[in-house]
Amino acid sequence: GHIKINRAYSLVVKRAHGMRDIGVRFSIGPQISMINKNPQKILIMGDAGRGKSTLASHLSKKLNIQHHSTDDYYYEVKFSKPRDKQQSIDEISKLYHAQEWIIEGTTHHLLELGLLSADLIIHLTHKNIVYQWACLINRHFKRDNESWWDLFQLMKHVLYKRYGWGYKRGKMSTSELIAPHKRKVVMLSSFKEINDFINNS
Repeated sequence: GHIKINRAYSLVVKRAHGMRDIGVRFSIGPQISMINKNPQKILIMGDAGRGKSTLASHLSKKLNIQHHSTDDYYYEVKFSKPRDKQQSIDEISKLYHAQEWIIEGTTHHLLELGLLSADLIIHLTHKNIVYQWACLINRHFKRDNESWWDLFQLMKHVLYKRYGWGYKRGKMSTSELIAPHKRKVVMLSSFKEINDFINNS
């Protein structure tokens, strides 16, 4: 059966007091009671290299719900050849209609389809770009299918995404994307917060 994660919510509430609702960090304390206490549909989104896959895997085991990555729908050949956009949307849409799921990723056009139906949205962020780059480099050495060129392209991508530069100019940020759903958002911005959330789930 599904395991409730009320204690984790309580921990996040304590950490959330005093956070300002400025579109980047949500003041989730007052809204936490609105979150489904026995979530069956969980969306994990946020910065690359923040630990979304690890968190998804842990919650999958705890809640006995299969987890999926948007990368599996975005790429035809992982990290190198994207599949047709409409095809990837059609495929992941079938998953969002299921009774239960855990989905993690960064690709907006594949995540936004699940925002309405999600019981819980977990937003993971890095505190700054330098720390994010360090995490991406560290992760690179654990991957066999990611070249140095792939890493360079990813580091450039997250830089553009964070500051709205280049091809990300004028694009909606993740914070803006989830703002209408903030009553069911939990935001974690450090590995300690993520680990505390896992250990108390």
